[in-house]
Amino acid sequence: MNTRQYNLIIGGLTLFIALLLFVLVTFNRDDFLFSESDYEEEIETRDAAGYEDGVSLVRLARKDQDASGIEVTELTLMRHQAEYQLFGEILDITGLLELRERWITLSNGDRAKAVEETHLADAYKRASLLFEDRQNISRRELMESEYQLNAVRTYRLNLRRNLASLKHSMNATWGAEVGAWLLDEYSQNFKSLVTQQSSLIRVFVRNISLSDNGISTVDIAPVGFPTRKISARYVSEAPGAQLGTGAADKFFMADAQMPTGTRVIVSLSANSEGVSGVFIPDEAVLWHSGKPWVFKRLSDGVFARFEIEADVDLGLGWFEVNAFVPGDQIVVSGAQLLLSEELKYQIRNENED
Repeated sequence: MNTRQYNLIIGGLTLFIALLLFVLVTFNRDDFLFSESDYEEEIETRDAAGYEDGVSLVRLARKDQDASGIEVTELTLMRHQAEYQLFGEILDITGLLELRERWITLSNGDRAKAVEETHLADAYKRASLLFEDRQNISRRELMESEYQLNAVRTYRLNLRRNLASLKHSMNATWGAEVGAWLLDEYSQNFKSLVTQQSSLIRVFVRNISLSDNGISTVDIAPVGFPTRKISARYVSEAPGAQLGTGAADKFFMADAQMPTGTRVIVSLSANSEGVSGVFIPDEAVLWHSGKPWVFKRLSDGVFARFEIEADVDLGLGWFEVNAFVPGDQIVVSGAQLLLSEELKYQIRNENED
């Protein structure tokens, strides 16, 4: 072997070794990029996760919890008075005034005809006696008296039918309670509306039973000025829920004059005594698949993830009445790490399957 052949062999081996090193570095560079601190953040989790009774569990020894910064807090009982905001509108009472005027007109007409009917009834009675007593009056005069009496009675019958129809219209439009105001000439509620001392509000209520929850008063404020609240008292159910409200509306009355058509915000409590539950702080909540979850410590070193079922966000946390109870211990630090371990176990099982 001459010198040239020797140099070619050496050069080929050098090139092969260089290519081999390049391939090794390229396909294993992630291992080279990890620092010692990265490895320290991994939990040594051989069989640290698993399933039990359909619940995914994460098990960590005390030293692993301390190393991972796992902290828990115990939930305590709290009461919350759920606040609801509805919307309403100040009603135009022109329709009420028109109904009241028609009622008065018909009522006065009926009273006048009642007096006339009484006189005609007496006249017919006298005419009948005279006709029967040797026919001191003619039959024509008797029949005329009878005709006048029957005409008044027919007129009164039509008036009473109109009054009944008007009353039905009142109840259908305004409800029996407000309708009763129109029929009572001494009604203080109607008087205060007419003299502009009060306002009638229609509240658009959705799936809230005021009577079941003992709610008789609410706070209202114009939509444009939500801090200008005044008190309003419950009057009655409003007949015929307006399109889109989804439930029977309510009438409330406020002792203040507000412009007709004003849209108002109505604040009320769904339960005057409040509801028992627990407060879950924001730091305990983690989001996964678009839902809020909390890790609960079931026993020493055993954790499970549960979905928050509450729909009340208090700003700094959640008020929960379904999934958790006082005394439950929830993770407030390190929950994301527990979720990572749970998901790694699930992926490993899927791969094995």
